[in-house]
Amino acid sequence: MATQARRIVFAGKGRVEVEAIEAPLAADDQILIETLYSSISPGTERAHLLAEENTMTRANGFPFQPGYSNVGRISAVGRDVSAYKVGQLVVTEQPHVSHVVLPATVGNGLLPEKYRDQYHAALSPDASFTPHHLIFSLPDGTDAGTLAACSIFSLAKVGLHGIRRARVELGEAVVIMGLGAIGLCAAQFARMQGAYPVIGIDPSSERRKFATSMGLDAVIADASELAQGHLLMTRGKPPVVVEATGRPEAIPLAFQLCARGGRVVLLGSTRGVTENVNFYTDVHKKGLDVIGVHALTRPIHESVAGNWTDWDDTRLILDLVCQKRIDSAGLVTHELPVAKAADAYKLITESSDAIGVVLNWS
Repeated sequence: MATQARRIVFAGKGRVEVEAIEAPLAADDQILIETLYSSISPGTERAHLLAEENTMTRANGFPFQPGYSNVGRISAVGRDVSAYKVGQLVVTEQPHVSHVVLPATVGNGLLPEKYRDQYHAALSPDASFTPHHLIFSLPDGTDAGTLAACSIFSLAKVGLHGIRRARVELGEAVVIMGLGAIGLCAAQFARMQGAYPVIGIDPSSERRKFATSMGLDAVIADASELAQGHLLMTRGKPPVVVEATGRPEAIPLAFQLCARGGRVVLLGSTRGVTENVNFYTDVHKKGLDVIGVHALTRPIHESVAGNWTDWDDTRLILDLVCQKRIDSAGLVTHELPVAKAADAYKLITESSDAIGVVLNWS
């Protein structure tokens, strides 16, 4: 008798369903993973659920299967597989689904030719290489809280990518616009890099309170407080501004906040067109570097200074989480059973205090 599985589907604009499906079987060169936790991307998944601009659902419609941040346990291995074992804890970039079958690849290699169409990412159909077949091992005996924290890895690596690309130096001031999960991750990595001060901007009082508890040096509600001169900004305007809201209208403000010769990191995936940008006064005359950060701007197989591969950054983040070197667990503000997936998505679309929303599949 076939095992019943479940997956989350966006059935239409604003409609979330938990769908029953037949669990897949592992072929000779594959492993079967039973999901324990998966985290929701509050930016990308919200945008696809609402069919906002620059999304696959706006372009191609529904249904759509979301998710790319999955933690699970191997429940079966094919007879040709020696690199993995039953019971092993692993992380993958698979969607919100209870049972995952993957080719038993090791490291940052390419998929076998026969699997390349099947395991190509739905979110990036035009990319020549996507890392959704990669498998990351976790230590045996990792506790439930750490496993839930590990499921935030896909958000954490976006923040890390932005700070790497900005080449933040010891003692540089960094301003983070937007204190959602990605902005808070960027703030943590900026502090690890030696940035001072790290200042967050967000109109939500709940998010500002949360950011203060995460160790930011200051949080403010409005950028005008910087324009008036913040007491921590002793060297003038910040040399690094990270735009993590994903709101197109915020980009001109990021340019204006940044110091001459500084770097503006466009970390949030904007949903729409930015208007009224005066590039001459805001970018050219100030000599700004404008850095677009996206998963598809990473090198594929070999990390370089300031731009690491998806594999290397993910591996680092999981190690840091398991060793309690970064506070990923603190970002988990809500944990819900999969049966309440619709409620979880309602949180990310309606509540400003939903930072990290994790689904528990057990």
